[in-house]
Amino acid sequence: MQTFLDFKELLETNENIIVNELSLSYKRAIELNDHQFKMLNSSTKVSNLLREIWETNQIEVRESFYLLCFSSGLDLVGYQKISEGGLDAVIVDIRLLFSIALLSRATSIVVAHNHPSGTLKPSEADKILTQRIVQAGELLSVNVNDHIILTNTSYYSFRDEGLL
Repeated sequence: MQTFLDFKELLETNENIIVNELSLSYKRAIELNDHQFKMLNSSTKVSNLLREIWETNQIEVRESFYLLCFSSGLDLVGYQKISEGGLDAVIVDIRLLFSIALLSRATSIVVAHNHPSGTLKPSEADKILTQRIVQAGELLSVNVNDHIILTNTSYYSFRDEGLL
C-alpha cells in the first residue's frame, strides 16, 4: 500500500511525495492449538517439532534457517523458515528474524539450522551469529531459548552444551 502526501506548502512544488506504508496484522492459527505445540520446554521436544516442520528431503542437501516463536508459557505461537542457503552456509537477516518474532508477539524464540554434512559441531560463524541474535533479543526483550543444529540423525543444542 502506498500513501500519497501533499507537502506543497513545505516544498513549494506541485509534486506529490510517495512513501511506503507498512501494515502489520496478527491472527492466531488454529493449527498451533494442537498439543504438540504446547509446553516445548526441552531441546528434545523442540528438535522433534523441528523435524515435523522441516523439509526433510532437504536436510542433507542444503542449509536452511528456521525461527520458532514462543509465548511466556513456552507454547509455539509461530514459526517461519528465514532463509535457505547452499551446501555449507546460510545467510540470516536478523532484522527479518525479529520482525517476525515481534509480529507474532513472542516472548522468546528458538533458532535452528541444519548441517547437511552431518557434523553436529557448531562452526565459529554459528557461534558468532548466535551471539548477535542473543544481543538483538536482549535489546528487544525477546529471550533466545536455544539454537538447535539438526542433522539427519541427531541434533546439537547450544543451551544444553552451555553456549547460551
